[in-house]
Amino acid sequence: MARVKWGWMISSVVFFAVFVALTVFAQQVTKVIRYTPNTQAKGMREGKCWTSSIAISRPDAYRCMIGNEIVDPCFASADKRYAVCNPNPAKGDPGFSLKLTEPLPKPDVLAQSTAKDSGWLVELGDGTICRPSTGASFQVEGKTASYYCEGHEKGKETVLLDGLNAKKSLWTAEKATIMYDRRGSRLIKSDVVAVKTVWQ
Repeated sequence: MARVKWGWMISSVVFFAVFVALTVFAQQVTKVIRYTPNTQAKGMREGKCWTSSIAISRPDAYRCMIGNEIVDPCFASADKRYAVCNPNPAKGDPGFSLKLTEPLPKPDVLAQSTAKDSGWLVELGDGTICRPSTGASFQVEGKTASYYCEGHEKGKETVLLDGLNAKKSLWTAEKATIMYDRRGSRLIKSDVVAVKTVWQ
């Protein structure tokens, strides 16, 4: 009976070690996804796109307007009659369809290809979702707040500083918590974290 018990314990330990090793190995590579607009986007709104996206550099991504609301990025359909805006594939949200009231503009020269070290949606290793800054950017201790993240506390903002580091197979980013006061933005804390998934 003792041999059976010890054999079972050893097998369990080995299985757990293999599981941990595989999990660690799986975390060594950031998943980079080339986003394809979902034709089943929910809801339809009307608006126009007047320039290429600031959030991501690719020829089918645009900066669009619905009334006074700016949406970026919106991805043009194959027939260019509508665009898919505000998707969040990290949460399974297909976004909404934008019926174009004007023809799409010609893509900017700089928007002909996607930068390899950027993304319009980023999921960090801890599950935090971040999007690139498409408005006025600011600096904190000499570094630029290039991505804004969800889940910030009142009076504080969670950002990624100086973009994404894609030098290794597992991308990283500097996730920072900042606070605004009369003197401007102030860094509370920052940590280098793993980037789980990037949508381009």
